Amino acid sequence: MLNLRYHLLLVSLLPFLAIHLSLILSIQYNFLVICNPYIDGCYSISRVARQPYSIIIFKSLMTVSSGLLFFLWQKIYNKENNKTFILIGRTGSLFLLLYVLALGNDGFIYEFMRRIGVFIFYILTLTSQWLFTFSQDIAVSKFLINIQLLRLISIIQLIIFFLSLPFFLIVKNDGFIENIFEWWLTLLIIIWFFTNFIYYNKND
Repeated sequence: MLNLRYHLLLVSLLPFLAIHLSLILSIQYNFLVICNPYIDGCYSISRVARQPYSIIIFKSLMTVSSGLLFFLWQKIYNKENNKTFILIGRTGSLFLLLYVLALGNDGFIYEFMRRIGVFIFYILTLTSQWLFTFSQDIAVSKFLINIQLLRLISIIQLIIFFLSLPFFLIVKNDGFIENIFEWWLTLLIIIWFFTNFIYYNKND
């Protein structure tokens, strides 16, 4: 069985590589013009990932990542044995997998997964991270820096998520703003897992 610490590392490393390698390849082969999507909002992650060459890297790494994410929640919530929290996280990972499998196709299913499926993944995965973070007792934790840092990351996630809602749900013709929020929320989800990897101790 994969050690929890390295399970956390893979869940953070694989999507980071999938997204940023896709961006680099798309620009390197002149499918996209060079820019910084974190600042310019020039491309969505979906657009970066579905370019030739990039789509192979992205779908391969993200398929593995979504599977690892599905099984990670059981390990994270093992001590609490909270089936509801585990179900929320696992459902989010399934929506991620469906989005990855649909990527590059045409028609209703892809459009649904690109707009709605990914949004559900963000909501459920962020919710799982927040539930874990804010259910930890900082007074009895052996790793205060870990919990404090996780709470800081989660607070930033909450702020960005609620700021992004009007642009995802209400405001029209705001694609570049949506893209900026999408890139930063994705990065913060990855950072949350990576922070757990850094501070994880098998005796914790």
